[in-house]
Amino acid sequence: MGISGVGVWQILIVLMLGVLLFGSGKIRRMGEDLGGAISGFRRSSRQGDRESFEVSAKEELPDGFIQPGERR
Repeated sequence: MGISGVGVWQILIVLMLGVLLFGSGKIRRMGEDLGGAISGFRRSSRQGDRESFEVSAKEELPDGFIQPGERR
């Protein structure tokens, strides 16, 4: 048995029907779109983490401390 009672043959049949219905080109484009969406999500979450870290770091600085690159 495979995943939750579904066997390997049933999974292969469903995949073959998907290729027949949509075609390999459509499935490939859907995979590329999904990969791009995941990459965009990861990039934006890293950027959000970086921005929140910068904000919290500025809040914790003692008075009179100047960040590198800042001017008075």
